[in-house]
Amino acid sequence: MENPFETQSAQPRRPAFLTVICILTFIGSGWGVVSGVMKLFTADLMNSNMQIDTYSSMMGDVEDNSLATQMLQSTMETFQTTAIHAKEIATMNLVLSLMSLLGAILMFNQRRLGFYFYAVAQVLMLFVIPYFAGFSMMTVIGTVGSGFITLIFIILYAVNLKHMH
Repeated sequence: MENPFETQSAQPRRPAFLTVICILTFIGSGWGVVSGVMKLFTADLMNSNMQIDTYSSMMGDVEDNSLATQMLQSTMETFQTTAIHAKEIATMNLVLSLMSLLGAILMFNQRRLGFYFYAVAQVLMLFVIPYFAGFSMMTVIGTVGSGFITLIFIILYAVNLKHMH
């Protein structure tokens, strides 16, 4: 005979590890949404010409071909391009952060579809800056660094796919 005082949930209990990585994603993607909204509204207010002139004056008439000079030139070129496309970059990052957050919410509720939303959003987010600014030395370094963290989280979520339906 069945005990009427015991309640059984239809959904299996979420593992603590999945809860922890979802909370970390809520923080990261939530911050991405907040900063994306802020950048979207302040993109037009940014006086990029003044900032570009500041970087240009720092460079001066340097003819040096050292690695530091090349990195500074690469950074300046990337900054110029991202300043020009600030609104588009902010929009793309906001949409992808929302998609990532939706994926984390779905995975928190043990829905497998959330993993795919999250993974696609994170991989696409890696290529937003290189799409607009090109593959300079600085964008490649940033993409590789971010890609490493992205890969770790995708693997951590993939390990937990067996707990999702």
